[in-house]
Amino acid sequence: MWLTGSVGLMNIKAREYVYAPNNQGSELDWDSKGVVVFSLGGGAEITNDWKIRGNVNIGTGGNGYMADYDWIDPNYTDKSKDGWSDRSLHPDTRLDHYVSASVEITRDLITADTGRLGMLGGFKYTDVQWSSFGGSYIYSVGGPRDTVGNFASGDKVISYRQKIPTAYLGLDGSTTFDRLTISGGVNGGISFGINDIDDHWLGPEHFEDAMKTAPLLMLSAAVDYKITPGASIYLAGDFEKIFRAKGDMTKTAGGVTERFNEAAGASFQTMSVKFGLRGTF
Repeated sequence: MWLTGSVGLMNIKAREYVYAPNNQGSELDWDSKGVVVFSLGGGAEITNDWKIRGNVNIGTGGNGYMADYDWIDPNYTDKSKDGWSDRSLHPDTRLDHYVSASVEITRDLITADTGRLGMLGGFKYTDVQWSSFGGSYIYSVGGPRDTVGNFASGDKVISYRQKIPTAYLGLDGSTTFDRLTISGGVNGGISFGINDIDDHWLGPEHFEDAMKTAPLLMLSAAVDYKITPGASIYLAGDFEKIFRAKGDMTKTAGGVTERFNEAAGASFQTMSVKFGLRGTF
């Protein structure tokens, strides 16, 4: 049995898309950099070859930013990030929460005194939300980019939440040199649809979107140094990407609810570096 605890930094980004009807009409870029992430993990042997392990991550703080782009006829020039008709920028974007939890079962395929290679299967659930306050805007009202202004500082403008269940398979392995162990892994899988919630508070407008399944890629690497027979310190890096997928949108505004097929899109990505302690019992 083993337990791990770590603290580190994470960059998180999500992309939110609106299609009108088939061409992209809006994109909201949500980013947080330097999020402090706390992790707690553990595992145990089921048999000599089979193991189970789990991990929980909680993120807080960081530097957030959101940019909202619209391409509305007839005032956009092209579909690039420079060709927008309407844009708002929100430097005061706060990470309300980030939580992820995973459970994996691993099986050793090759074992030796100095290393191992194994396969794994796992499930992971992620819940992340941001809120943007204040900011500036350039809108096309009477003509292209003719209306410029600022939202009141401190006013909540937009909130965005993603809830992401995933499943994956992969390979992981390690090699040991005296007290030093180097390990890594690669996983591929799918998300069972990003379910997101968007609230435009000044409207107000409420959106709920359900994405279709999307490919998932996860990479990991770690260096572990044993300081006693039962304890070690480690440095680990992780990357996760859920690729862009379309889905259906439900919009509620003015007491009226409407449903739009294939009108929403979303993606998600994280990168982290952690320093921690591992204990074996």
